[in-house]
Amino acid sequence: MDQFLQFQTLTWPDAVARVALALLFGFCVGLDRNLKNKPIDFRVFMIVASTTCLLAIMGQEIVAYYAGSNTNLKLGLLRIVEGVLTGIGFLGAGAIIKSGGDEPRIIGTATGASIWSSGAIGMMLGFGFYSLALLGFAVLLVVLVLFGVLRKPIFDQSDKY
Repeated sequence: MDQFLQFQTLTWPDAVARVALALLFGFCVGLDRNLKNKPIDFRVFMIVASTTCLLAIMGQEIVAYYAGSNTNLKLGLLRIVEGVLTGIGFLGAGAIIKSGGDEPRIIGTATGASIWSSGAIGMMLGFGFYSLALLGFAVLLVVLVLFGVLRKPIFDQSDKY
């Protein structure tokens, strides 16, 4: 049991730093959605980003722990990535709503995509790809904030949908 109390591949401070960054990035993305009164609040983004980060860390730990054993366990970090991102896709789909009325619209697509992106950024942090996570975070914020502002002058649409 002691083997599961210590990390195989990282230190506690490194793991805490990765999860803290995931929480911070999730908070920032969720805050944008919250300030625009979107259907999912900032806590969901924080939960998704930090949990996917933890799952990535767990995947690395499992692979490191069982690397030299003679078990029939098939280890593949990409299986964790694809399973997690598929699951988050379902959560993101829940943010998308078709509204009826005089002007039918599908709303929540940016929020749904943002949840999926937050999960991917959390995975990047969990695997230790800090530069890639920072780039993904920057791109996501530019798209949400800058292009959210530009919707009105370019497409004559506000960011209310």
